[in-house]
Amino acid sequence: MELFTVWTNTDGEQEADRFYEVVKSRTKGLHMSRRGFRFTFRQLENKVAWTCKGTESNSEFESFLPCVYSIMSSAIADYIIQVKEWELLDQILTKACSLLEKEDTTRIRSMIRSLVNDDGPRGRLKRHGKLTALLEKDFKELRVMNLEGLIQFRLHAYKKELEEIVDYAMEEFWADRQYEEFMGLLKYFVFFQESKVPLVHVLHQGGHDFTILDSAMVPIATPDADDIIVEMPGIELEMEVEDRIVSTLISISPASIILHTHDEHTPIVRTLLHIFEDKVKLSRLYPGQDVQK
Repeated sequence: MELFTVWTNTDGEQEADRFYEVVKSRTKGLHMSRRGFRFTFRQLENKVAWTCKGTESNSEFESFLPCVYSIMSSAIADYIIQVKEWELLDQILTKACSLLEKEDTTRIRSMIRSLVNDDGPRGRLKRHGKLTALLEKDFKELRVMNLEGLIQFRLHAYKKELEEIVDYAMEEFWADRQYEEFMGLLKYFVFFQESKVPLVHVLHQGGHDFTILDSAMVPIATPDADDIIVEMPGIELEMEVEDRIVSTLISISPASIILHTHDEHTPIVRTLLHIFEDKVKLSRLYPGQDVQK
């Protein structure tokens, strides 16, 4: 008897070959015919299909049937993720970004690609597991399945997962945009800020640990608060600066900064270089090593 047929529309031979291979590779070496199962692949123009027939009288049929459903579900999940998923994500993204500039949409699209390819909470393995479970239920309930129809009308939990990926990327994009605007305003403030001291030495001790010395190598007292409020003349804006070293340097307002670090590529160091620009000079020497005063 015919257990099920699963078919889909393909865009060219590459997709058709992929649909053939995902199932063929999973069933190879399992001696399906001996267990009472026969798989048939068919292709007609842009449509491809896998059909599975079973012989109930075979002694292994009943015990191996759950394995057949599991194999097919996992294989079709592979195909959907590898071939169909990005088209679905792009459709969701297009709707979400309808009012954004093209370069912003391109940036979000790049962020989505990173999310779907990683192994984190929203990674490929998690989606594959969820999709496999949904498909296995469909294989047990339906005799004929069209992938486009399944995705549209039955795989709601999977589509919800994709929507959450797009939403997460959008949130990250807007957070990055706000951060960039914030950094731009800080740079503007620092550029026009009146200097209070001629020079300070900033000793980077790793991570976010810094010590600030004056030109005579005497430690400078830093504010007790974890952040300060920057009030910019001419702009009705108050900004909370969360990085202690940034807020402290803005409060001290030096004309020049010598930043002593052995890790100039760490994010906080790059942030200091970005905000204070020409006021900062990098040095790999530390006090007691001929530090320039």
